[in-house]
Formats: sequence, structure tokens, C-alpha cells
Amino acid sequence: MTFTEIQQSILNAKASATELNALEVLTTNEQTVNSANSTSKVAIWRLWVWIFSFAIWVMYQIVNKNALNSRPQNLPNFRQTILNFRDGLNLVWKDGAFNYDLTGVVDAEERLIIDRCAVLESNDGELVVKVATDNAGVLEPITEPQKTRLLDYIRQIKVPGVRIRLINEVADKLKIDLTVYVDPLIIDLNDGKLLNTTDTVYPVQDAINDYLSNLEFNGAFVNDFFRSKIKEAEGINLAVIDSIQWKYASFPFISFNEFKVPESGYFKIEETDLNINYLPYVLVNN
Repeated sequence: MTFTEIQQSILNAKASATELNALEVLTTNEQTVNSANSTSKVAIWRLWVWIFSFAIWVMYQIVNKNALNSRPQNLPNFRQTILNFRDGLNLVWKDGAFNYDLTGVVDAEERLIIDRCAVLESNDGELVVKVATDNAGVLEPITEPQKTRLLDYIRQIKVPGVRIRLINEVADKLKIDLTVYVDPLIIDLNDGKLLNTTDTVYPVQDAINDYLSNLEFNGAFVNDFFRSKIKEAEGINLAVIDSIQWKYASFPFISFNEFKVPESGYFKIEETDLNINYLPYVLVNN
């Protein structure tokens, strides 16, 4: 709130308050000297309004600054702090907190290398931080030197005594076998290509890529939602997941049930790990 807004609010309150009528609050002698109904900016009552407005405005600035400097270290705030990491710049202690001095730094935005981040608290109180960077639309880990610098940044800005586990890994892998029932008039049963267009379109693969790219970082892969996304594609009538497996880092593939949260924060399906069997969707009434 600005000083002018505070002062105007007091003037508005005075104008609308009948109990502040000048003839009721001033003595006979005061009425002849300087009426409270005066519109002069140098009237005594206007000077008091200015003084109180300025005092309120100063207090507001102090409270607001203190609120910013004493920002609670909750999970959303800590996540935003990780996203604000600028690679290659020093932190400085200013106004009661660590900040970047961006004076003269022309590439400040380019130094923001953490494009995805999730912060979770484990059962034993450890903070788990998952990060990834966007490389031309493809999520991937930051480099090892960048990871070292990020860890040093975290050590400086975190609350003392809180243990941090940073996860900076390649995408969790998925291996999926699908049976997709399609309209054989517009879908090639050999490769799933859409036939009613001159463009090269593979509806199932496009639906899978779209589902993964729109998945929230550290969001669960949900089998039902995945099936529904494929079914929405042109020429697709039914999608059946015959098998689905998941792996993290160097661990082997294992099966999971209805959903899976990625350990790295995101998923990827290699072309060799996706097997699609196309069948015609034919309803037979006996």
C-alpha cells in the first residue's frame, strides 16, 4: 500500500464519519481559528493526517521487508529457491539473507539451469530434491560440475541441520507391450500409420509422447490415464496394456500395478522398449 493510498483512506473515513463533524469535535474558539472542515492542505487536521499516514506507511515498509527476509522454509519456498539457482554466480549476504548480486550480469536468465524441481520430505525428515534441465525440449540431468555447484548452493541456503538428498539422474525407463484395436480403414495394421492424411502421423506414438511430455514433474504414470490418452487418438477404439515395466538408473526392469512415481522425477520410453500390436476393431453380433 502506498503513502498516498493510506492518506486517502483516512480522508475518506473522516468524510464519511458523522461523529467527526467539525462542530462536535472543536471548541468555539477552535472553530474560529481553524475549522476541521477546511480543505486547505495546511489545516492543522490535514497535517495530522499526513503525519499518521507517513507513520503507518513506514511501519508497513518495515513489516513487509521483515516478512520477505523471514520467509518460512516450507517445501514450496525451498523448491523455488532451487529453481532460482544461477550457475557460476556467487551468493552474497544481504538484508538478512543470501542473494545474488546481479549488477552488471547480462546473462542472468541463461544461468538458470534447473528447469524442473520437486522437493519431498522422507519419513525420517530428510529432504529429497529431484532436478532436471531442459535441453531443447528433452529433460536430462545437469552435468556433474553443475551438480557440485548446486550442492554447494543448497548447503548455503538450507536450514542448518536439515539433511538433503539430491537426485539428478537420467529419466526412469518404461517398457510397454500394447494391443491396440483400431479402425482398419484409416490405420495401417502393420505400423499404425494414419492413412487418411498426406502427413506422416502415428496416432498411438504421438499420444504416448504427448502423455509423457505433459506429465507433471515427479507426477505418477497412471495406467488408466495412459490408456485413455491413447484411446482419444484418431482411429483408435481400444487400448490394452499387456505388460508394463519400469526401471531406475542401473536397476533392472520390474513390473508395477496401476501407477508409478518416477524416482528421477520423469519418464522416458525408448523405441526398442515399446511394442505395439495393431488389431482391427470388429464387433460381431451372433
